[in-house]
Amino acid sequence: MDGSDIAQKLAFNLKIIPVNDDSIIPVGPPFIAMFNPENFSIQEEINWMANCEGGSDGSDMHFHNKAPRSFTINLTLDGTGVNTEGIKIPVVAQVALFRAATTEVYGILHKPAFLILQYGTFISTCVLNKSDVTYTMFDRFGVAIRATISASFTERTMSTLSNILGMLSSPDLTHRRVVKEWELLPVLVKKIYDDQHYYLQVARINRIKNFRRLRAGSTITFPPLAEK
Repeated sequence: MDGSDIAQKLAFNLKIIPVNDDSIIPVGPPFIAMFNPENFSIQEEINWMANCEGGSDGSDMHFHNKAPRSFTINLTLDGTGVNTEGIKIPVVAQVALFRAATTEVYGILHKPAFLILQYGTFISTCVLNKSDVTYTMFDRFGVAIRATISASFTERTMSTLSNILGMLSSPDLTHRRVVKEWELLPVLVKKIYDDQHYYLQVARINRIKNFRRLRAGSTITFPPLAEK
């Protein structure tokens, strides 16, 4: 098996690609895992703030923000040639390739690169937070021939994409919603404006006579809020 055959065999394996700040242009060679991870974990975190008044028992919770997703993967490195038809790729070289893609400070960026991690249908633009290399097997000369990498990443959303997503959910834009069965106007108003008390104004603008009984399939317009 030559190099092209190995590349073809590893074509569907997990890849980590260092890219520029726009996550468009690669700035270095990718790291291709020799073995796909058997599992990886994704963590999501929502931050709430307690609104507790003095002298009160307990508190209500108010949404603060949604933290970026983080995920952890475990990779196996092997230098025995078991997955490359006898062609031995030293473990230290595989570790060096991983470090080059994830932690090397690139001169054109003056920092480690942003990353695109792709495994099957999972694609994420992210940064490396931490990685641990554990050497698990050695030959008779003390050279590592097997190791594992445990790496944690945090997903990033580019500022332009974040602004677009924010605009799409902003109360400063006109929204239109198709009413579903049994939906209530105050609840819909709460979702759009984060304040249900605007339901009378919305009912008047949409000429809704009975806001307690909306017609399923009808469209309601939610205009932008006027500046105070």
